[in-house]
Amino acid sequence: MGKKIELPEVEPVHLKPFHGIRPGAIILCGLAGAVLLLFFIICMLPGILSNGSYVSFDINTRNTAVYMDGKYLGSTEGSVYFVPSGHHEFSFSILGADAGSAEISIPDQLFFTLFHHRITPIEYAIGYSGEIERAVTENAAREAARWSRILSYTESYHYPPIFTPFAENAVTLGFSDVSDPLLYMAMHITSDEMENDFRESLKILDNAGIPYSSDALRTIIAVLDGNAPEAPAKEAIAIEPPVYDSGLFTYSPASFVMGNTASVSYPESKDRFVKAETGEFSIAADPVSEYEYALFVAENPYWAKSNKDTLIADGMADGNYLSDVTLSTSVRSGLPIRSISWHAADAYCRWLSEKTGMNIVLPSEAEWTLAAYSASEKLYTSSLLSIDNDNTAPKAMMGQLWEFTSTSFIPLAHFVPEDAERLASLYPYDDAVVKGGSWINTPDMVDADTSGAMDRSACSVYAGFRIGVR
Repeated sequence: MGKKIELPEVEPVHLKPFHGIRPGAIILCGLAGAVLLLFFIICMLPGILSNGSYVSFDINTRNTAVYMDGKYLGSTEGSVYFVPSGHHEFSFSILGADAGSAEISIPDQLFFTLFHHRITPIEYAIGYSGEIERAVTENAAREAARWSRILSYTESYHYPPIFTPFAENAVTLGFSDVSDPLLYMAMHITSDEMENDFRESLKILDNAGIPYSSDALRTIIAVLDGNAPEAPAKEAIAIEPPVYDSGLFTYSPASFVMGNTASVSYPESKDRFVKAETGEFSIAADPVSEYEYALFVAENPYWAKSNKDTLIADGMADGNYLSDVTLSTSVRSGLPIRSISWHAADAYCRWLSEKTGMNIVLPSEAEWTLAAYSASEKLYTSSLLSIDNDNTAPKAMMGQLWEFTSTSFIPLAHFVPEDAERLASLYPYDDAVVKGGSWINTPDMVDADTSGAMDRSACSVYAGFRIGVR
């Protein structure tokens, strides 16, 4: 065991008071100040620096956009936005239609904004207006036509509800009757997803007591249920020989059944047997030629190939416009015009109507089909050239080029043809029916009853048109 060492006594150190304040109090105050500073930096400074609040919108309608002080903020559905504090004007728009505005003061959120964003709800009730009803209806009709082109969906490619948002807006805003738009939309059901959406919308409308039913809609529902009405019988018809004069064949009024199937399943049902009625009409012996279209373009430079970018921007054509055609008014090219859109063909008809004083139109599907029946003995035209000196019926109805008609392509139109024709004039959002096949098709692929469809702005080297007169 070692020897115990005695340490010398040391005088204790005493901190001197600072201005009369004991050191312990100074340390305690310093610690308290540090805690307060930390609290300020973490819990208050972010709120002071941000100078605003997070807001959400509790709006009673779907498809609603919000603007703050005249600038677009976003959708009101399920979104949270940071808004500077102060007085702001929030204005609302449903699919482009003015839905009113509100002046709202947004407070500062001072405490704990670093850890938690308190959301200030903004409530606003949108009321009915005719402008809003038109916007909601037009959008629903347009979307139904667009999404009907998709026949199946995958986990990565989803169907966006169309019918139910329309029904919810109709109920919220108090639409008095939705029978026409709902029927138009229902005629575009081409998938299980669209059908399920449609049936959910009926429940919403039923619960609210908004009228929507009609004989035509009940027919469409029967088709969806597998209880479609029986198709009319296809029978041979006796066509009165058309009268030929100055490049036009004129047909007497007729009633007949067109189509080539009794199927109720889409897409086969697009060619389902249907009763067709035509009044007196005329149709051109030949499709519109390159030379004839060149004369039109010479007087209407908007449709010139050099103006293609503008046509595309306006939705009148696509990048294939006149892609393989050189127009000339000095060379009388008899080749049929092609690589033009339905819009271009329609513009040509309107121009020629003004020039001639006649009612020049694109023939309807029924008119075109009747004319094709009358030319059934003629061979399928397997090139762009058509040599035909027979003036008993129009030339190159089958083959050469697919031809635009004035008829809108609506998937289930053949089940309710009269209503489809009526509603197509109210909602012009569908593709155009094309008929006759082209030179790359064969008679076993396409016949006079076959209906195709083309986007109205699409241009194809395999599509052209001929005029009709009513």
